[in-house]
Amino acid sequence: MNKILVTGGSGLVGRYLKQIMPNAYYISSNDYDLTREHEVESLFKKNGFKIVIHLAARVGGIHHNIKEPVKYFEENILMNTLMLKYSHKNRVKHFLTLLSSCIYPDKVKKFPIKEKNLFEGAPHESLFSYSYAKRSMAVQIDAYNKKFKTNYNYIIPCNLYGEFDKFGDIEGHFVGALIEKIIEAKKNNKNYISLFGDGTPKRQFMHAKDLAKIIKLTIDNKITENFNVATNENYSVAKIAQLALKACNFKDAKIFFDKRMPNGQMRKDIDISKLKKLFPKFKAIKLIDGIKQVYTNRNKSKNV
Repeated sequence: MNKILVTGGSGLVGRYLKQIMPNAYYISSNDYDLTREHEVESLFKKNGFKIVIHLAARVGGIHHNIKEPVKYFEENILMNTLMLKYSHKNRVKHFLTLLSSCIYPDKVKKFPIKEKNLFEGAPHESLFSYSYAKRSMAVQIDAYNKKFKTNYNYIIPCNLYGEFDKFGDIEGHFVGALIEKIIEAKKNNKNYISLFGDGTPKRQFMHAKDLAKIIKLTIDNKITENFNVATNENYSVAKIAQLALKACNFKDAKIFFDKRMPNGQMRKDIDISKLKKLFPKFKAIKLIDGIKQVYTNRNKSKNV
């Protein structure tokens, strides 16, 4: 019987994790609806999991979050609450989940943001519902640890990208959508791409493959601390777009910014001192190299 459960097994991080932890039991929304209590109860009743890696979440880009705030709040609150409840009820020894850097306060006094700053203000309004649902998970885990003496923990990653991302403008994340715009522009012989906002917000992006490695290291080393996960690269949206043009061999193309569209949070870079202390030998994929990998594989999958 498999002792490790991974939810969100068909998602961006889950599919990379499966490559390096193939013996875990991976489920997706096609297997169980984690917002329904009887399905979560059935999942645990059939198995004797000792470790739960909870990756399942309703995720998407800024514009879909603005369009569907109820969906992003309710679905995440429900699945997080039920997964934590039944993990504890079934004596799971280690529960690990992912939050998001967007849960941090919009206005902070000092960057990069440390883990201790989590509750020092409200998150940015553009991802308000999703952010509070994810932040609530931190409250729940801390409450379980205090009440029941469990050793459950959470990881707070920066923005992610990878071959298994969503690539659309609405539900996709920025880097995935950016790569798709470049592919479509080249396919249609256009020498420009158009992006939302004015290009000034700063972002950290990590390849989801690297986050999967960190998750495995955390489980293997029985680490139960809460910590940020990101890279040292913190660039403006405009800079990331230029790196992408270079990585995708499209460097002569022009970038047009649609300033009528929102920028989102202007800055949210997170401190990775804990990460470096826990895993001093870990080296993340450079953004330009990661974009090139995703672009190459995306082209192959689309037969471009």
